[in-house]
Amino acid sequence: MDKKHGQIIGITMGDPCGIVPEVALKALASLAKSSEPIDITLIGSKEVFGESARVIGMPLGGLEGRDAGVRILDTCKLDVSVMRKRTPNPEAGRASVECILRGIEMALSGEIDALVTAPISKEAVRMAGHPYPGHTEMLKERTGSKKAVMMMVGKNLRVSFVTIHVPLRQAVERMNTEDIFSTITITAGGLERFFAIPRPQQRIGVCALNPHSGEGGLMGTEETELILPAIELAKREGIRCSGPVASDVIFHRAAEGKLDAVVCLYHDQGAIPIKLLAFDSGVNLTLGLPIIRTSPTHGTAFDIAGRGVASPGSMLEAIRLANRLTRASTASKRGEKTLTASL
Repeated sequence: MDKKHGQIIGITMGDPCGIVPEVALKALASLAKSSEPIDITLIGSKEVFGESARVIGMPLGGLEGRDAGVRILDTCKLDVSVMRKRTPNPEAGRASVECILRGIEMALSGEIDALVTAPISKEAVRMAGHPYPGHTEMLKERTGSKKAVMMMVGKNLRVSFVTIHVPLRQAVERMNTEDIFSTITITAGGLERFFAIPRPQQRIGVCALNPHSGEGGLMGTEETELILPAIELAKREGIRCSGPVASDVIFHRAAEGKLDAVVCLYHDQGAIPIKLLAFDSGVNLTLGLPIIRTSPTHGTAFDIAGRGVASPGSMLEAIRLANRLTRASTASKRGEKTLTASL
């Protein structure tokens, strides 16, 4: 695709039985009406996007084409009747993974400048025979990255995670100082690369695991045995970080702008405050990859799929952040002054 407006952002189809084809089209329609021209490649099934356009009463032809800066890359074949199941199924899981893998290839080859991945059903992916528990693990493997860290961004919060798509019991059992330390260092690198916050100026807070930060060992010893040593290692590397701080305190500080990022130990510890404050505008950003990847923070929302009522807010912000990051990256390579990609 020739670049009409600048960088090219690829958007994967996600699970076709959910709200994603709908919110992607709504987001593009919103961008078309704004002063934010962005070249977009939709990676998926043209029939699926066409069906979603019909449901929400949006002419697909008006969005597609060089003048609009949008093209649809017909990557996978899927009977649109599958969409009407509105439940996890292997055909939808297969198609969603095919789109993601194609998007990763395009980002690595430079065919697109950033990748926005739409939500998938992990159950459907498993039904299709794929071992991946989520996007982050797939991206890590397919890009050959040593470690990938999920960061959720919304309102005043930037939250990165030591563990993500594992049961809570396993998250605690697997927790170790090395993983906490590496998450802190990758978070510091992400703040510098994506948000233009130099390491000496960064303020990173690290969550405690137990109530009241373990209360001196009365409510657990992970704080002193695992978390504090990781913080001390990070400080020796010149990273400004503090903790461990109880979750009910640290997010208040972050929301007030007193921290640039919070490192969480398990999925819901960080996802709950983000979705409380930015349910319709939060964005996932994957750190530690050679490509730029963002994603909405919501899921497939099977319960409202096909009704035309889904909000495109989070998808719109994911596209906007990907665009800002690509522009900042391009400017940086040219030696130009870059602006903080705020969110």
